Amino acid sequence: MDESRDWRLVAVSAATPAEFRRAAAALADDLAPRPSAPLGGQAGPVAPRPDARYRRAFVAGDTTEAVRRLRRLGPGTGPVADGPGVVFLIPGVGDHYAGMGRGLYRREPVFRKWLDRCAELLIGELGFDLRAELYPDRPDPRPAPAGTHPSGIDLTKLLDRSGGHRPIERTLVAQPVVFAVEYALARLLLSWGITPAAMLGYSIGEYVAATVAGVLTLEDALVLVARRAKLVETVAPGGMLVVMLGREALAAYLGSELSLAAVNGPQLCVAAGPLPALRHLEQRLTADGVASVRAGTRHAFHSRMMASIEAPLADLAGTFGLAAPRIPLLSNVSGTWLTDAEATSPAYWARHLRQPVRLHDNLTEMWRLPGAVAVEVGAGRMLGGFAAQHPARPPGEPAVLATLPAATGDRADTAAVLDTAGRLWELGCPVDLTGGDLLGTSAHDHHYLGSSS
Repeated sequence: MDESRDWRLVAVSAATPAEFRRAAAALADDLAPRPSAPLGGQAGPVAPRPDARYRRAFVAGDTTEAVRRLRRLGPGTGPVADGPGVVFLIPGVGDHYAGMGRGLYRREPVFRKWLDRCAELLIGELGFDLRAELYPDRPDPRPAPAGTHPSGIDLTKLLDRSGGHRPIERTLVAQPVVFAVEYALARLLLSWGITPAAMLGYSIGEYVAATVAGVLTLEDALVLVARRAKLVETVAPGGMLVVMLGREALAAYLGSELSLAAVNGPQLCVAAGPLPALRHLEQRLTADGVASVRAGTRHAFHSRMMASIEAPLADLAGTFGLAAPRIPLLSNVSGTWLTDAEATSPAYWARHLRQPVRLHDNLTEMWRLPGAVAVEVGAGRMLGGFAAQHPARPPGEPAVLATLPAATGDRADTAAVLDTAGRLWELGCPVDLTGGDLLGTSAHDHHYLGSSS
């Protein structure tokens, strides 16, 4: 999808279904005589009415498309709920790619400001500008569609990390790049009034969540992430294998060399360790008819192979001022809520690199939150896929949304992120895109709320 188009989130809200239909028709009638005018310049600012309980939103790239969709727009199934609790799901490395967030970087000043800030602070640590790796002259294939996650999880599509020989796949590049993009994206959502009730970060994503929650300053977090990556690169090569087995069943295969690195689902775990032992595990699993897929990483994260750098990582974390989180965080290490004592303990952040990621337990806790709506703040849909399929997901299938698209396909990141903002607005979240990215109507009054672009 073309990032050069004038993407806008078109929204209609009203107190009753009949009023909604009149409002949509009035906005379409107003736009129709000016099909060549920029979509963003067609209305004046006015606040939506507080009783506008029927809401629909969609992304359009031009006035003609907006009019066509307004003519067919219905009010939906009923009034929105009051204030669902948004949970940020922040992924680790794996679904990242060169070019992710390119449209946001071009269009959204808030995203660009924070990505630039991260890149500039990291130059001294990394010895290169991560923007050169993230947005090279020859970009990766355009991203794939994002939005509400599908009901199924495709093991290969979600977890295959093959092709790990590009510079952006190297730990020293990948982890700072992922941190910077996810942090900038979180700051963009926060600037739109999308404030999480809680956060769940996966592996390096927990560092992003901790920084957003105030455990670390951005400056300290970037130094910690960069130096942590350098420590990881001193460890002997290893690998990770995604296996379609539960925790106990996989443990019987591991032996003394391999570690359980992650529990992502009831029948989906990750093993990690030295490459010869991992190849032997693959052969045994194949012989037993168990599906598995190799992750495209050069290191055995969350395994005993990380033990040699645990002490220096704790020493490093101890040089920073760690604070209690201002937003509740889920812990990969414990599987439940991160305590203030853990958040402020350097040993916790060292142990985090060696212990298995308890995603399945984290999601159990997340779905216990009243009115939870999950938003994946990063590239792809891995975490959202697990959240959507989790057995603790409440009846009625609460929303699980994506932001940045995955690595192949044809959807613009700007359109994808705006689409998720619109869906949250429909669900009753307070979304304030002040500046020009949202064009809409509340009853017969036109308004925008937009991003600052």
